[in-house]
Amino acid sequence: MFRKINENLLRKMIPAWENTADQQVRVAYGYLEGWLSIFLNLVLAVIKTICALWINSISLLADAFHTFSDVLTSVAVLLGFKIAGKPQDAEHPFGHGRAEYVASFIVSALLLLVGVEFLKQSVGKLLHPEPVTYKGLVFVVMLFSALIKEWLYDFAQFLGIKIKSQALIADAWHHRSDAFASLLIGIALLATKFGYYAVDAVLGMIVSFLIMYTGLELIKECSSEIIGKAPSAEFVQEVKDLVLKVEGVKNIHDIQVHQYGQKKYVNIHIEVEPELNVRESHHIADFVEGILNKQLKVNSLVHTDPYQDQA
Repeated sequence: MFRKINENLLRKMIPAWENTADQQVRVAYGYLEGWLSIFLNLVLAVIKTICALWINSISLLADAFHTFSDVLTSVAVLLGFKIAGKPQDAEHPFGHGRAEYVASFIVSALLLLVGVEFLKQSVGKLLHPEPVTYKGLVFVVMLFSALIKEWLYDFAQFLGIKIKSQALIADAWHHRSDAFASLLIGIALLATKFGYYAVDAVLGMIVSFLIMYTGLELIKECSSEIIGKAPSAEFVQEVKDLVLKVEGVKNIHDIQVHQYGQKKYVNIHIEVEPELNVRESHHIADFVEGILNKQLKVNSLVHTDPYQDQA
């Protein structure tokens, strides 16, 4: 739906947009999504807050804070790309890529707390309903917000897929959850027009659960990455397929993959004929490393073992 807009904006803002293997281009992708998201979310959060106080809507106020939480998430994305882009040093020999996950973890925890607090307020308003004033202008604002957030979702997803960035894809889902929440609030506003004020509190609870669910899912994903998430079966199979095609490699085992942000480090044991001398074995190992580094864009370390026929 937004494909053409996304591509035109990308080409205009990042001249070397096609060179996604370059770290500086990757950082530019992250900065583009992050700053655009921060600006639009701040504008929407302020507008929603004003509207919520104007019509006395707890669900709309919860949604305003949900939108503001997306600002914090985008700040984490910016910080993550900035720190992850720093070169390796003596204290961080594998780089700073996991800083992105730490920042996302902190923001996700705050997001969870916001959801809990608004759930309390929504339950209180359900038990003690208060009139909500229907305003057609506010209804239009919510529809506009849903449209903008859906576009932000599509744009972040578009960029994330291009550079294979989990952070951008996660931020995209933040945007989509907010788009969904804005539609729910619009429904609540229509209900209040006919005197069903409790709908505001009920949908406020739904938005709160949505916020908490998003926070929990992100905490789960960040924690998994921080402690060393196992590589996907597809990636391991891709490594096997590439290595076993190399002449002289008889078998492989003990594949280890360590990920630091977008950088992958692959350790692998290959088996070669026992009769080969050290120089020949080393040549095969070097060739395997070159193939992995070039084809999969990883840093690899290959260890050679003598081949043992299992037959």
